[in-house]
Amino acid sequence: MRSHSIPQLHQTTRCLLFGTALLSVCPAMAQQATTDGWLGQPTMTGDWGGLRTELQNDGITLRAHWTTESAGNPSGGKYQTARYTQQFDLGADFDLDRLWGVPDAKIQFTLTDRSGRSLSADAIGNQFAVQELYGAGQNFRLAELNYQQDLLDHKVIIELGWSPLGDHFANLPAFCDFQNGVICGHANAMTVNSGAHNFPTAEWGARIEVRPTPGFYVATGIYQVNPNEGNADEGFNLSFKSTGAFIPVELGWMTGSGSGELPGNIKVGGYYNTSKAPDVLTDVNGLSAGLTDGSFEQHNGRSGGYVVANHMVYREGPDSACGLYFGAMAGVGDAATAKFRYFWMAGGHFQGTFPGRDDDVVAFMVAYARTNSRLTRYQEDRDSVTPGAVGIQTYESVAEIDYGARLTPWLVLRPNLQYVIHPGGTGKIPDAFVIGLYTQVTF
Repeated sequence: MRSHSIPQLHQTTRCLLFGTALLSVCPAMAQQATTDGWLGQPTMTGDWGGLRTELQNDGITLRAHWTTESAGNPSGGKYQTARYTQQFDLGADFDLDRLWGVPDAKIQFTLTDRSGRSLSADAIGNQFAVQELYGAGQNFRLAELNYQQDLLDHKVIIELGWSPLGDHFANLPAFCDFQNGVICGHANAMTVNSGAHNFPTAEWGARIEVRPTPGFYVATGIYQVNPNEGNADEGFNLSFKSTGAFIPVELGWMTGSGSGELPGNIKVGGYYNTSKAPDVLTDVNGLSAGLTDGSFEQHNGRSGGYVVANHMVYREGPDSACGLYFGAMAGVGDAATAKFRYFWMAGGHFQGTFPGRDDDVVAFMVAYARTNSRLTRYQEDRDSVTPGAVGIQTYESVAEIDYGARLTPWLVLRPNLQYVIHPGGTGKIPDAFVIGLYTQVTF
């Protein structure tokens, strides 16, 4: 192991050792958490002498979390080391019916603060971060400030304001049980291809969802496109400056809504971004920019599509949440502009791992992203003119397995293992084995 970033390595090693120690006392804490007292309350800071419940009854629900992700690569990547990153979030939901008599309406407000270092950026060189908390600006930012209104007996839902688009479209919540950033909210490959954003990076926008029947919905929206939103100094830049509009459309079916049926859902969607985007191969004259070194051709917009499916295949009891769930997502990017032409991920999780551990989850997933063949051709052409000038990318893949232990109602510890295949997509970086640790405290 090379002696890179030793202070950071020691800090992360302490976090990993601390997490392992916590996991070793999991059964004892779990037993204590079943009784009344500090370990059994839903939040670490409790009810504040009844003030928290009083505020909630009045229409103000407060929330706060501290989340950390540590990761080290004992083998593979550019060199071996470890990194730590964290996020604090603080927010509130305001029930406008209780506060001001506006039925079925609320305001959502969330602040986040991120800090730390990325193992992927610093040491592995892969494209999908092994710590999904890293990115979107390592800074203090406004993540959500929006108004939500249900109409016509909850058949129509509208949202207006400052929101992350990934909270509502191409969303597969079960895949947020992983530390790798390839999937949480919507797929990272879609983010790179489309110009859309995931939490905590938000944009001004409006969304409408219509539910004509209990098992079906159609949703669409329009959001600003601001390419600077993820910058470190843009956390509170709420200007309407935009390069275009992002327009998603999604159809969804909720399956298994009948008595005794296993729940699931299917989503099919697409998007169009009106912003100009460069071609990945041709220059302004229609020739390979890799050979001419000319300016790339500009396209008026880009598009893509996806399908998402999630289903419970086994349940321990009629009303139990414990059981086995499977999920998958596949997508296609714009042939002219997308970095990743195709991508997919599949996996599952089992909730209720051992007797008395109904809230624990073991999860596994694999993901694959195929570089646009036109981009690969550009890189090959560029390399033929200037050998070694660019890497020639083809694909990147990752596999991950996690054990999520809810030690108390307010403390989750999730050790995980990841294996990154073809880091960077070029085949020149050794495959990386990563040991990770996710923790979350609910205040």
